[in-house]
Amino acid sequence: MAEKEIKKGRTRPEDWPQDLYWKSGTYRERDGKASLDPQRQCYLGQPSPPEDALDEIDSPSEILEEDLEPWFSREPSWHGRDAEKCRQYLDNLSDEEIIDEYYKLRDEKVVWGGAYYYPNIKKLFLTPFEREKDRREIALWQKKYGKSETEKWYEEARNKSCVWWIENHLVARHALHSCMSCGSCASVCPAAEFYDYNPRLIMETVQSKDEEKIIELLKADTIWYCAQCGTCKLRCPRGNNPFALISSLRQLSQLKGYHVYSTRGRQQYTGRHLWGGNYWNRGYCLYFRNILLPFHLDFGPRFARYALNKDEIYRRVGGCPDMDGSMPGRKVHPDTLHEIRRCWQVGGTFPLWEQIEKYAQEQAREWDMDIDDYFYKV
Repeated sequence: MAEKEIKKGRTRPEDWPQDLYWKSGTYRERDGKASLDPQRQCYLGQPSPPEDALDEIDSPSEILEEDLEPWFSREPSWHGRDAEKCRQYLDNLSDEEIIDEYYKLRDEKVVWGGAYYYPNIKKLFLTPFEREKDRREIALWQKKYGKSETEKWYEEARNKSCVWWIENHLVARHALHSCMSCGSCASVCPAAEFYDYNPRLIMETVQSKDEEKIIELLKADTIWYCAQCGTCKLRCPRGNNPFALISSLRQLSQLKGYHVYSTRGRQQYTGRHLWGGNYWNRGYCLYFRNILLPFHLDFGPRFARYALNKDEIYRRVGGCPDMDGSMPGRKVHPDTLHEIRRCWQVGGTFPLWEQIEKYAQEQAREWDMDIDDYFYKV
């Protein structure tokens, strides 16, 4: 009965059924067992701070950040002493040391708003320290779990021709049936409106099965202009799926290292550690701190107020990425994060990340640049 009445929209404490009552920000059953916390949306078994915590902070702004060491800095040094100092420090850490230190820092917590707040998540986000930890941790995962069938297939495909990939990759096979070059995809493509880009020409290049032309395409910026909006698929009279084919070509470009020949292709290294790092460490592609106020003053005064008070706003709406919970945007439960990582590992993500990392390291050496500076350069 209680569950049915709650679903009807009774959201205020005084409207809830009598077998529940409101106490210190938490709904509790009459027998004393913890029930749903509407503010924190706690997952089952989540540790909660005592209701009379003496060390509760009023705001995260109370926690003053110390001067950051270079391995926690998100600023490029461009061959400065910081890059050398950072790399020397990270290289001297063992796999166990860097992983243990990362999670020790990540899980430090304080009490705020009746829940636990993790101040170091934003300190670790997208730093050289986190990127190096990710490289080491993923390598250990590969040793622990071995190679999935998808990973083995990708390794085989890397040594095959581009034409072989197009004929055998599952996505490519389902994306291209028989293009008649009608141009419907190009006529509705948003990217074609703003760039020198034509999905019809990509379809023609693939259909030609000319290895040299396909390699030239994989080395160009062209395939990275697609926004993957799917409009082309809806308009194709032959049932082709140009944006899926382009997605397949992007994977092929990464596997063979052709992506580093183009400006937008090289950016895949930054994307791998930005979105990939967010997925790996936080469970979602956007950690809501990616947009920085100084670079978006054009968003206006409301955005400025949001940017300066985002921790409090996140907490109030129930989705602070630096607090526990099950709501979208919250700090993901370790067990859930482990399951997500296993999905990527079985699905074949590691070979793509490995190739992106490999060719970035090679190009950084060619440019006489530290890999951490290369991250910002591209």
